[in-house]
Amino acid sequence: MWYYPGDVISVRVRGVRHEGIMTEHGRVICNSRRHGGVTERSVRNFAEGRKIKNHGPLSNLSSDIVLARARAMLGRAYHPAQFNCEHFVRHCYGVDPYSPQKRQALGLAALAAAIAAL
Repeated sequence: MWYYPGDVISVRVRGVRHEGIMTEHGRVICNSRRHGGVTERSVRNFAEGRKIKNHGPLSNLSSDIVLARARAMLGRAYHPAQFNCEHFVRHCYGVDPYSPQKRQALGLAALAAAIAAL
């Protein structure tokens, strides 16, 4: 599979998608609780043997700008609800920094609460 600088890639970790951004040097910048926040790592370290999915770019923003934004955040702490891997990737792309997985989990929790109230 071919990866280009700025491509968003992901792996599944215990049923949850973990996202990162490919660099021009074949590395990945991602935000990870396990690694203490935003780091730049090898693709091998990012994937840890899991299948990688390439989502391509999230907007028309140039990869140079996306990667500059990503590198400016190196060392920033991870927060599951306010600054997770999805928030990080979307922020770097200049799109709404939300977490689709967080929204889905909150929706399922609300549905479960509604059913339990019946």
